[in-house]
Amino acid sequence: MSIDILGLVWLVSAAWFAAVRPGPLGGKLRHFAHTLLPEPWMIAGLIILSVVVHLLPRSTWTPLIWKTAIFTGIGSVLIVASVALMIWARFALGDMWAGRPMIQQDHQLRTGGPYQVVRHPIYTGLLGIMIGATLLSGFGSSLVMLVFVIVWLLRRVHVEDHLLIDTFGDDYRTYRRRVPALVPFTRQLTRV
Repeated sequence: MSIDILGLVWLVSAAWFAAVRPGPLGGKLRHFAHTLLPEPWMIAGLIILSVVVHLLPRSTWTPLIWKTAIFTGIGSVLIVASVALMIWARFALGDMWAGRPMIQQDHQLRTGGPYQVVRHPIYTGLLGIMIGATLLSGFGSSLVMLVFVIVWLLRRVHVEDHLLIDTFGDDYRTYRRRVPALVPFTRQLTRV
């Protein structure tokens, strides 16, 4: 349910920010399509992953542990909190958000709101959703998807960090030293 809400909010907010963008309607539509769609390699990766998951015998995806109330509760709370974080971050970015790493016209470095806690709160939310889904599924087939998402997120963080360093220079380097990439409060733990 919360994933459906996230998808709807994501689509509506992308349409809203494209609509209020200055310029002619054609430019707004191109911007909407360009920023909303992910990179082609990601779409290809998801298709390949889906084929692999469906080709393996069904017994491969039997849950590795029994579902328990504690895992169900933690997984559910983690998914809801992650969706909330992603929506908060999406609105904090406003029309600077894109479905792929890119610098928008008049791009500004965001360091407030959810960006005070982690540099990439939308990716943190995706990671939280996948961990929550893994807890809910009993560590079965979602483990494969979790590994795929972690590799994808680490690549995205690397690409975005370098893009932001190229754009904002020392301001972003200082911010990067101060705020962890994906996992909240890990910067403080590493200083001890």
